[in-house]
Amino acid sequence: MVRIFHDSDAPLDAVKGKRIAVVGYGNQGRSWALNLRDSGLDVVVGTIADSSQKAAADDGFPAHPIAEAVDGADVVCLLIPDEIMGEAVAEHIRPTLKQGAAICFASGYAVAFGEVDLPEDSDLVMVAPRMIGVGVRETYQDGEGFIAFLGVERDASGSAWDVALGIARAVGATRRGCVEMTFAQEALIDLFVEQAIAPALQKVWRDAAMVLLERGIPLEAILAEFYLSGEIERTYRAMREIGPTKQWQFHSPTSQYGTMSRVDRFNEVDIAERMRVAAEEIASGTFAKEWAAEREAGYPRFTELKHADGRDALMDLEDNVRSAFEPEE
Repeated sequence: MVRIFHDSDAPLDAVKGKRIAVVGYGNQGRSWALNLRDSGLDVVVGTIADSSQKAAADDGFPAHPIAEAVDGADVVCLLIPDEIMGEAVAEHIRPTLKQGAAICFASGYAVAFGEVDLPEDSDLVMVAPRMIGVGVRETYQDGEGFIAFLGVERDASGSAWDVALGIARAVGATRRGCVEMTFAQEALIDLFVEQAIAPALQKVWRDAAMVLLERGIPLEAILAEFYLSGEIERTYRAMREIGPTKQWQFHSPTSQYGTMSRVDRFNEVDIAERMRVAAEEIASGTFAKEWAAEREAGYPRFTELKHADGRDALMDLEDNVRSAFEPEE
């Protein structure tokens, strides 16, 4: 059975009195740094951009270029995008990395797909929040915490699990619970949601909107029904709080019957097979190689896809509809 860790499993002893370098000061990096400091740890921040260094300094952190922050650190938390991880490690981190320092990742991607090259004497641990960056801070402050995936890829020191658990507790993850995962498993489930579930949902919403438009339903009403009203958001919150089955009590008998009596017609579509293809592309490293090649080429297809998707026009349209539902002064 999978292990789930809570506060009682995660003493701070392994990270207390250690120098913790947080590399990156975006949404995740800022939240991690603030949470770690509020948990009583010694935190320094390392960034590339001057603006983020200033933001860290404004928050009261010693803020340095990455190499300087990493120099002498006992634990290095990497909170930078996957696509620049390899370059940042090679140029800014490895040259000044303390012998035996632990490296903490917030995602399994870089290690699972060989994006980074780190010394054999470094522990490689993972604390991967299932929460957006701002939520990592907010749930820490309100005492709720957040769920995370926790793993150790390399235990060179013999105490890597203690470090992983200490960091997890300090950022607020063990309050809700940390699920033990390998780096490869975390990368698979994370990318799978993005490449299998998100595209499927996008297709469903677009087709649904088209059908309703054909029936003369105004676009404003469609967007309000789909997401602007917040009803679906609250349904998902109820699913999280009491479970998918129990939350049915909040829906009318008409709603319940309509959903349950019509679900079989969608079972005829073999979505699972398409999802298996996505899972295989991820697990085999095919996607990682494709994304690396795309970065190397300067993101030509990525740019083309964003333009073809009509994101800018769609955002303008949604902004106009959204403004119609703003409360009056």
